Amino acid sequence: MDPEEKSIDDVDFITKEVRPTLKFIVAFLVGGFVFLLPVQWDGQTTIPLDVMMTLIQEASMLGVELFSFTLIAAGGLFTTVAELHYRGILTVSERTEKRLQLDYWQTSALFWLLRIVAVFLAIGVLLEVGPGWLFAEPVVATAWGALVITVALVIPLGAIFVNLLAELGGLQFVGTLAQPLMRPVFNLPGRSALDSAASWLGSFSIGYYLTRNVFDRGGYNKREVFAICTCFATANLGTVGAVAAVLEILHLFPVVVLLYVIATLVVGAILIRLPPLSTVPEEYIAEPDPEPQFAGTAGDYVRFAFNEGVRTARQGDSILRSAITGFIDGAKLAGMIVGTVLTIAMAVLLVEQNTQFFEYVAAPFVPLMNILGIPDPEMAAIGIILGGAEYFIGATFVVEADILTKVFVVVVTSGQAIFFAASAPMMVDMFDDIPMRFRDLFVLLILRTALLVPISAVLVHAAVALGLL
Repeated sequence: MDPEEKSIDDVDFITKEVRPTLKFIVAFLVGGFVFLLPVQWDGQTTIPLDVMMTLIQEASMLGVELFSFTLIAAGGLFTTVAELHYRGILTVSERTEKRLQLDYWQTSALFWLLRIVAVFLAIGVLLEVGPGWLFAEPVVATAWGALVITVALVIPLGAIFVNLLAELGGLQFVGTLAQPLMRPVFNLPGRSALDSAASWLGSFSIGYYLTRNVFDRGGYNKREVFAICTCFATANLGTVGAVAAVLEILHLFPVVVLLYVIATLVVGAILIRLPPLSTVPEEYIAEPDPEPQFAGTAGDYVRFAFNEGVRTARQGDSILRSAITGFIDGAKLAGMIVGTVLTIAMAVLLVEQNTQFFEYVAAPFVPLMNILGIPDPEMAAIGIILGGAEYFIGATFVVEADILTKVFVVVVTSGQAIFFAASAPMMVDMFDDIPMRFRDLFVLLILRTALLVPISAVLVHAAVALGLL
């Protein structure tokens, strides 16, 4: 469906009633504050969502761990009931099927197994029982402490504020303003700018949730979803900051972020026009709802965007109801994916801890690092390869390297977007109706890395020449 073209004279401006106008403004400001406003916390620049997560964990880490286990157990249980029902092994009433939303939990045999295994892994972690090689501290600290806890918290908590933006006009407002950039440069709707911002300033899982939300409403087609998730849902700035702190380059954080954003945008503009992204069908799973194409001055865009935001807010629920709905939807989504994340993350981390697999894979790329003038080329190559498995491990692998190498690896790994310990299984599980296949994601990871390496090398050397590093 072709989007409708409008000028400012074609816009049907609604009457600005006080209640919907305030609802839009409050929801937009609250959502924007949580995701976008930089704040100082414990000596680091972060966002309010990260502060909320920190406070929750400090209040009761045991409660957070039990909540995470509850999500994993619920995911395993509901998936099992759904699979047994739809495979004809167990029959439940239509009323129960609807109440439990079993179609939501239906998945492939592989992900059913991953969710079941995750229940036993979680029990082992919480009770500290099981083989030592499986529950070694580095593995558990990353897979459970860094990934599971983060995903289990950030999705339900972030979904509260995502839903405020999506339901009450923020998405329409930002999308309209971003059209002049997103359409010509990335061939994406303007509203996708909010997904990108949510990923960069919140979490890629929040970006996925927002993309899924809009996709289900007919706001994106399959190609657009695939492109947004694999080009813009990259490492969030809080995690990049944590990595920078570990590598002792936090004083260079603004430079690192600038290089990372430039590299990500350049790679996105290229990949969006190449297979496999360019070949994904432009099909919708709901009644298509493309955003209107608008032509006008900057002032016209602001007026039109504000009008669309208030219009959406007038049709939406109250702020409280939207927040509650967001939390419930986020908890369901977390329950569906957090078990998969735990199982695959532990498998990848065990390989990294106990074998030289990644060293062998990285060896052919060492000469390329030399050609690009990257110090400590073997460290850089291994860090980049590890980044495709798990971002934090890859980025922090170069802790003993030269400062230029540290910045280079952080920029590359931050922009890889497809991490097979977390984001890749999350995408495959969450968007199984596209479908996103691991082989496609693997190809995209190779393409992204192949582009990021030379682009990042040029940017880092330019930063050195300008005296920024």
